[in-house]
Amino acid sequence: MVEIFLSTLPLSLAASVSVTSFLLFFAALLAKENQLRNGLAFIIGGVIANAVLMFAVMFSFGHAAPASSPYHNNIHAVANFILAAICLILVFLSLKKKDEPKKKKEAKPPGGVFAYMVSGALMRLVSANTVPPFIDAVKDVSGAHLSVMSSVILCTLIMVVTMSPLIAIWLIFLFNKEKALALINPIGEFLDRNKKMISNITLILIAIYLVFLGFKHLGIL
Repeated sequence: MVEIFLSTLPLSLAASVSVTSFLLFFAALLAKENQLRNGLAFIIGGVIANAVLMFAVMFSFGHAAPASSPYHNNIHAVANFILAAICLILVFLSLKKKDEPKKKKEAKPPGGVFAYMVSGALMRLVSANTVPPFIDAVKDVSGAHLSVMSSVILCTLIMVVTMSPLIAIWLIFLFNKEKALALINPIGEFLDRNKKMISNITLILIAIYLVFLGFKHLGIL
């Protein structure tokens, strides 16, 4: 179980990097009112989305091929390569897209606690950086065919690691608002200026690791 957790840890950490999600979360904490409530709603929405995606992956790959099947490793390797290809395609599309001059827009908050929850969920489901590594991490847990308790523990750890940056910022804001704001403002400005570069570098690193895992499933590495 420890070995599987360590192999999925890089994927879980990669799945925690979503620039757009960070910026929307920061906007919730910088709002004029209900910062903690709305920030928590955003996190809960992300957790719910991850849980739905997790169950879908566990169900799909849990029944794909038993561990004793000769096709077991092949199926997981193919999934690794497909996810890596998706990451590289997204990088190519991002580089091909021309940067347009940024127009200063007033950020509009989603509206209410439910809107923040939906926003947090959508950010997890549509983020190019988070979905491929998250799917692959859960896939590896599913493919290990562990006991129910071990699978639950590993999936919970993946969820916690994936959401850890948002949870950490929210906790800092809860106990020391001034310190949190001192972190949020410069980090938010840096992410906003460099979001394309950060996203592309993250996707390339994810693709490399997924290819490595694919060859490992095939017994080449």
